Amino acid sequence: MLASAEYGCAVAEAKLIIVIGHTRCGAVSAAVKLRGAHLAAADATGCQHLDSIVNEIQRSAESVFRHTTEPISPDMGSIVDAVARENVLHVVKEIRARSRTLDNLVRERCLAIVGAMYDVTTGDVEFLIEDGSGKEALQKTA
Repeated sequence: MLASAEYGCAVAEAKLIIVIGHTRCGAVSAAVKLRGAHLAAADATGCQHLDSIVNEIQRSAESVFRHTTEPISPDMGSIVDAVARENVLHVVKEIRARSRTLDNLVRERCLAIVGAMYDVTTGDVEFLIEDGSGKEALQKTA
């Protein structure tokens, strides 16, 4: 994935990368449900390649679980959506951390890498934009 993004931005001069997650995400739901379980995602779901995604999402989930007082319940939609949002922000940061090429393009103001969340119920897209202080400022677009 990084090789394609680097080529698209450094050579083909793309100016924007959008990392978009969505509400009610099945992979995020699996990561939340399996958190703390001693069962691999592949064993729980039968999807042999799901473990790597679930493990990455669970890293993002930890900050959500540290800051939530909401108990885990069968209807954990708000927690799943919060984890999905956190995972998008994590992926945006990881792209820059893992690709010196893309990070340099951002520093040179030749490229923007932004996160967004798509609401599957309303169709709204919410862009997750940092305000310069490291805090995210939200902008909603229909």
